[in-house]
Formats: sequence, structure tokens, C-alpha cells
Amino acid sequence: MKLGVCATLLVSLFLAGCLADPSTIKEMNERQESIEQKVNNMSRQLTDMQRRLEIQEARIRNLERNYSEIYMKIGDIEESKPASKPRKERSADELYRDAVGIYDRKQYQKAVLAYQVFIDTYPDDRRVADAYLKQGLSLVMMGSNKSATYFFKTLIDRFPDSPEADTARRKLEEIESN
Repeated sequence: MKLGVCATLLVSLFLAGCLADPSTIKEMNERQESIEQKVNNMSRQLTDMQRRLEIQEARIRNLERNYSEIYMKIGDIEESKPASKPRKERSADELYRDAVGIYDRKQYQKAVLAYQVFIDTYPDDRRVADAYLKQGLSLVMMGSNKSATYFFKTLIDRFPDSPEADTARRKLEEIESN
């Protein structure tokens, strides 16, 4: 008999533990709602990131097309030049000075290419930020605002604290407001 009472008491205690009071149920519901909100937020963020990735991929394809056109034009220019002896490698000062001269003469298409040669040859030079800025400004002067944004954004990404980046930000605002 004592064994039966003990067993009944144990089963009663066990079942009592399985029953939840209303405050526990409310707390569990609040946790579930919180988790669902977090999942929804993460889902929205993922969708937003996917959309941004698609935009970036489209920009990359556009840039690849633009670079392809530029390199084709370079090829046409090179083919039209008379054959000459190979040049010795030019210094950063020479390349930069030549690019500045071309830009100052308002030969913007050539300036974009000249600054790119400078950047490709001397990527760590202190004047690279200015070269990116002048490429963007050249493209703006040529009416290629969409292409100019690439150079402005690259400048801002690589040299965010430079005075040139401040100018690039202002130019981007002007482009985006039009």
C-alpha cells in the first residue's frame, strides 16, 4: 500500500511538472515571436544583399564592357602608330606628368588611359588617388557619368580619408541627383 501511495505521489509530481502555468506559456510565446521576427529580419537582409549582389554583378559586367572598349581603342591607337624601338620603363613622375598634361589639354579620353597606365604601373604611388579622381572627372567631361561613378567609388573605397575622396563624394552626389 505504501508502495502504491509513493508511486501515485511520484506520478502526480511528474505530471504536475509537465503542466505549464500561463506565465510560462506566455514567455514561450514571446520567445517564439522574437525568434520569428529575427528570422524575418534576416530573410529581408538576405534578400537585400542578393539584390545588391545582382546590382554589383551588373556593374562589373558594364565595367568589363567599358574596359574592353577602352582596350580595343588602345589597340587601334597602337596599330595606327608607326613602329618604334621599345622604350625603357618610364618613371612615376614622367607618367604622372604626361597624364596631367593630357588632362590639362582637355584630351579626356587619352587622359583616362594615361592615368590608368600610371595606376597600373605604380599602384602604390601617393598620387594614385588623384589619378582616379582625374579619370572620373575626365569621364564626366566626356558625358559618361555612369562610367565615372566606377572611378569615384574606387577612389572612395581605396582612399576614404583623402581630400580626393571628398571631391569624389561630391561628384557622386551631383551625378545621382541628376
